[in-house]
Amino acid sequence: MIYHIVVVRDRAADVYAQPMFVTSIGSAIRSFGDEINRADQSNMLNAHPEDFDLFQLGTYDDSSGSFDVYSPRQIAIGKDLVRG
Repeated sequence: MIYHIVVVRDRAADVYAQPMFVTSIGSAIRSFGDEINRADQSNMLNAHPEDFDLFQLGTYDDSSGSFDVYSPRQIAIGKDLVRG
């Protein structure tokens, strides 16, 4: 199976978080949006959605153990996923 490597970038801190492996870009964007909208006083993504973006870094093939890595590609902007 091919997994997509995605990562959240914090604009304010100018750092990338630990990468995650997901089965589809759509599910990664949905999960990121859910977290952006999850109200909790300790949730930094919810408190500052304008500071966070989601990027794709490449793919991983679990049948061959190979990676296809490239420069970060922005796939979602946190503030654009805020629901009413």
